[in-house]
Amino acid sequence: MIARDVWTLSEAARLLAEPQHRLIYLCEKGVVVPDFAIAKGRGSSRRFSARNLLDFAVVLKLRKLTLPVDTVAAIIHVLRAFETKVADEIKGFDLIHSLRGKNAPDLRVIISDGRLLYFSLGVGAGDRKLFGGLDFHSLATRKIKPTTIRKEKIAANEFGKEVTRKPASPVSEFGGPEGSKHARIEISVTRIAKDLPLDG
Repeated sequence: MIARDVWTLSEAARLLAEPQHRLIYLCEKGVVVPDFAIAKGRGSSRRFSARNLLDFAVVLKLRKLTLPVDTVAAIIHVLRAFETKVADEIKGFDLIHSLRGKNAPDLRVIISDGRLLYFSLGVGAGDRKLFGGLDFHSLATRKIKPTTIRKEKIAANEFGKEVTRKPASPVSEFGGPEGSKHARIEISVTRIAKDLPLDG
C-alpha cells in the first residue's frame, strides 16, 4: 500500500468516521488548521495532511472526554510545539511516522487535576520522560508559538528531563508521576496514530 499525502474534507470525514460538519467546526474554531488549503469562501475546499488527521483524531478523543474546545485547541497547539522540540533533539522525529513504526515510543497526553498538561514519552515504563507541567487554562487564552514554549519545573526537574521517582507511600503515588491528587486524564497519542487507517 502507498501512503497518501493529502486528504479532502470528505475523505478525512470518512477515514475518521465523523460527520463533515464536526470537522468544519473544529477548523473554524482554529483547533485544527489544514496544512495544505484553508477554505476561503464558497467553492473553496480544505485539504489535510496526515498530521492534520492525527490532530483531528486526538481532538475527537479529548472531546469525548468532555474537554472544552478552547482547552483542546491549546493542547493541540502545545502538542505541535512539543513535536518541534523533540525533533530538535531526535533527528527525523515526527508524530505520524515515528509513532506508527514497529518500535514506536509511547507518547501520552496527561491532564493532571484538570489544569496541568504533561506529555509522557518513552519506550517502556522504566524509560519514560515527563515533559510539561503547563497550565493549559492560561494557554487557552493566548496563542503560543513553538519557539516560545518555555521550560518549566516538574517535581524539581527541568522540562524535558526524566522525572526520578523515589519509592513512596501509596498515597503520594496516587494519580501518577506528575503528582495529580484529584483527577487524571491520560490518552495515548501513539495508539491513536497507529489506529489511523492512513494507507490505501
